[in-house]
Amino acid sequence: MDSAERPQVLLLSLAYWAAFDEIYTTFIDKLSESAQIKRVKNANAAIRFLEENTPKTILITDQGLHKKGNKHVLDKVLAYVHSGGTVVVGFHFPNFTEGNEFEAFFKAFGLSWVFGNYQRTDFQVNPSCTLPANVLPKSLPSPYSMKALHVDKARPEEKIYVPADGARVQSHVFPATPISDSQAAVAGAKIGQGYLFYLGDVNGEEESTQVVLRFCGL
Repeated sequence: MDSAERPQVLLLSLAYWAAFDEIYTTFIDKLSESAQIKRVKNANAAIRFLEENTPKTILITDQGLHKKGNKHVLDKVLAYVHSGGTVVVGFHFPNFTEGNEFEAFFKAFGLSWVFGNYQRTDFQVNPSCTLPANVLPKSLPSPYSMKALHVDKARPEEKIYVPADGARVQSHVFPATPISDSQAAVAGAKIGQGYLFYLGDVNGEEESTQVVLRFCGL
């Protein structure tokens, strides 16, 4: 596909950290094969872009959007997803977001999601989850290991990746205790006519690249 014909994917990086490009080199390379990558690092640029464009997906790459001074940008993102857009929250967001900020952010989307556990284990696709029509469960890698900030209090159908059967904590410090599937490392919900996804992976696992690309419809 000619680059001009590729769909736009917006990286919304209002708390941009230069190490992002190094940490997520593989992801950026893969994404650029199928999409036009646009990135904004401040509120004014974000507002201008969203007033002039309707990207296929918005990737919220860090904690900047939930800062008080950026509420007008959050309002634009809310309007975008309610009108049918796709938003993926992840990358540095779970690393640098506090519990109260996490809850307030998702509450703005009408979700009761709260800060969950922070641990590594094996995760699998929840067969009872609800996904957009263009995301097939069989297209998602499963199972795979990731260290993640979990979502708690998501509805059963909103939990996309849950601890695999028999999963235990994977750690060199903590005991390998069993983990229930009450929380999710990856969650998603229909918001208006659109969809919002949360990816709790904090290390940028290779499989998570595939997950985000699928969520982007690529």
